[in-house]
Amino acid sequence: MAIYDSPITTEQKEATAITVMRCMLTAYAEEKQLPFEQVMLAFSQSRTYEALFDFSTEIWKEGPEYLRGFYDEELERSA
Repeated sequence: MAIYDSPITTEQKEATAITVMRCMLTAYAEEKQLPFEQVMLAFSQSRTYEALFDFSTEIWKEGPEYLRGFYDEELERSA
């Protein structure tokens, strides 16, 4: 069995982060019955968005549920 030893590129990290974000926001928008565009705009102005695309945090490696929890915590703190 071969071991994949190549480093993950920034482009791959970004693509993964976008996929995780899109999945989370789609579910969030449906749950809240809000337009995706509205949810995306609000999320893009959050600290969670910044953390997701700061690849050193490695949040991009987690799934949509983790990202949602992270975002919900931010929203609770700001309420």
